[in-house]
Amino acid sequence: MKKIISHNAIFANLLSDWLSIKYFKTFKITNQLTNKNDFLITQRNKKMFLSVHTLWDNREDVMSEIEKNINEKTQQLNNANIIWPPEKSDQFLNDNKSIIIDKVINGVKGLDFGDYREMRIPIEATLSKTEDDGAYMAISGGLSKIWTKISAGVQGVFQLDGRNYDRLPSELAEEKIIIERIQEAAKLLKTGEASFITIDEYWPINNVTANFNENNQIILATGNKTYNPKDGPIMRKRIRDILNQFTKKDNDANKYDATILFLINSSNKEDDVVSSSLKGINPKLHEGIDMIIIVNAGIISILKKNEKIDL
Repeated sequence: MKKIISHNAIFANLLSDWLSIKYFKTFKITNQLTNKNDFLITQRNKKMFLSVHTLWDNREDVMSEIEKNINEKTQQLNNANIIWPPEKSDQFLNDNKSIIIDKVINGVKGLDFGDYREMRIPIEATLSKTEDDGAYMAISGGLSKIWTKISAGVQGVFQLDGRNYDRLPSELAEEKIIIERIQEAAKLLKTGEASFITIDEYWPINNVTANFNENNQIILATGNKTYNPKDGPIMRKRIRDILNQFTKKDNDANKYDATILFLINSSNKEDDVVSSSLKGINPKLHEGIDMIIIVNAGIISILKKNEKIDL
């Protein structure tokens, strides 16, 4: 029977992988400390205190159920894998369970240490034409970010109901495929007509080195419906709470060569409000932290680094 490893442990190993690649050294998670968020990370004789915190409070039950079903159907994996779905409604998740499970199981195949990939999830949208004149497409959902690019290639006025669509690809070549798909569908419509169109949404995957000595697993890293990663005041409050927790931890500078705070965000990097939120917080709250690092839907970056520490 597959032993369930905590999500925080897998996030911690994601960071140690990234540090190893970035600094051309071997970083390892060697121990989970008393608190479920805290770990000992080592690099040769150096010992660092690592605390891992998600920026959401919990997840929807249906997301946990899908994750459980995926792992029950997954064969032996060499490493763990983190999938980064955007926040989805319960209805969408329930209606698309079998598709998500199949896509995730196939999406992790062939991945190796440190690999990053984006898998495609088909999303159904409704496209309608309202006028013959003009060149404009009104779009709801994540595709609205590229409405000008889509509008540039249509004749007439259109509406695209893509409210279930959240995440665009990171590669411009993939984005171009989406744009052309919508523009070609628009050419087939007459004024007053509507049709369904299937557009791929992109979910990032991180392959994570596993030293758990168990069958490794797949986790779905996403927040709940009440979590809004773009809400600055809520994000500042969440980060402030995490910083207050951190200052109370047993991370005495005499015990460790460095202290690291790792923030887990399911938002895309371009939607990140964490860095700006951190700037709006009293710096005394994090002056004792040597590094603050964030992962945004699989992409890791440093928010703060004490130049005195030697990694």
